[in-house]
Amino acid sequence: MSRVDGSVLLVGSIPGSDAQEAMRLCARELGDRLSFVPDGETGFRKIWINFLAATRYAPNDALETVNQPEPVNPDDPEEWREASDYWVPKGYHDHWQFRIKDNRQVYFEHLGYAQEAVASYQVFKQLQAEGLISARQRFMVAMPMCESAVRPFLGKAGEHDYEQISGAYTEAMSREIAKMLEVIPAGDLVIQWDICMEMLAVDVNDDHSVLFPWKPRGEALGRYAKNVKTFSEFVPGETLLGLHFCYGDLGHRHFIEPRNLANATRIATASVQAIGRTIDFCHIPVPRDRHDDAYFAPLADWPDNTGKLFLGLVHHTGGVDGTKRRLATAKRHMDNFGIATECGFGRRPKETLPELMRIHREIAELL
Repeated sequence: MSRVDGSVLLVGSIPGSDAQEAMRLCARELGDRLSFVPDGETGFRKIWINFLAATRYAPNDALETVNQPEPVNPDDPEEWREASDYWVPKGYHDHWQFRIKDNRQVYFEHLGYAQEAVASYQVFKQLQAEGLISARQRFMVAMPMCESAVRPFLGKAGEHDYEQISGAYTEAMSREIAKMLEVIPAGDLVIQWDICMEMLAVDVNDDHSVLFPWKPRGEALGRYAKNVKTFSEFVPGETLLGLHFCYGDLGHRHFIEPRNLANATRIATASVQAIGRTIDFCHIPVPRDRHDDAYFAPLADWPDNTGKLFLGLVHHTGGVDGTKRRLATAKRHMDNFGIATECGFGRRPKETLPELMRIHREIAELL
């Protein structure tokens, strides 16, 4: 029996000045349709892994910054907030890159996720007390695994540093979740792994000169299986576990366009085989121009034991009618699924949210 209620998944980031504004918006607009309540990944987290680059990698004494966007002051978080539009890379030419200094040992005392989650959970409980969030809904935290969190930030010689930095990140993540659980009851928590660089690497078999100028050891699917097993072991059984399979969302465009759902099905199958605990949900992308049967056909091989499937077929572009076309095709290939956007939408203009939420509500009624 599924442990996931609700028909709508919010993948992560949501426009809002802070967690309270983001969560109030979600709860008010979607109510009990919403499976879990994320805190919106506001502030620096809205640009996903760049949060780690600016707040954890750049200030680390063992790492040298060899490329970055506009300069930031790691000692002044208030300045970061004011400069949030400037430290974000504009493209591949100015994205963050690091290397290990003088053979030093890399260690991350913390990654920042637990601190953010604990603070946001207090807001979550406040909104539950007000009756805005129902007692059945859980608090969701979304985080990247090590290949997404580390690989994009290492240059052409990155293979020399990847093993040590990713090992330090993995060890730190185990402590992050333990710190969350000191405050957040396991039964109130949902952990979602954001699986992007892993997904892309499997899709192209590490063969992409811009995204992947160097290759870690081992075959892409094997690396993924090993990492998802390790990271999922950090999550206790009472806590729900989800997998968000992603092709990127830089400027509302994928890094690589998925040909169909064959790669998603392949990586979901590897997940079931690797993870030694219940998978409660999976999320997969549906590009806005794909309402053809060929895209959805690989769902015939979608593995069992992946929990509830959420299809990222909700798009602001094309509105309700465009989303209905994708939904109609999906229903020919899969039963009993939920809906979502393809990725978080924290960088979307606020004025587009009423329409985007309306699309969610109308499509949820058709499931």
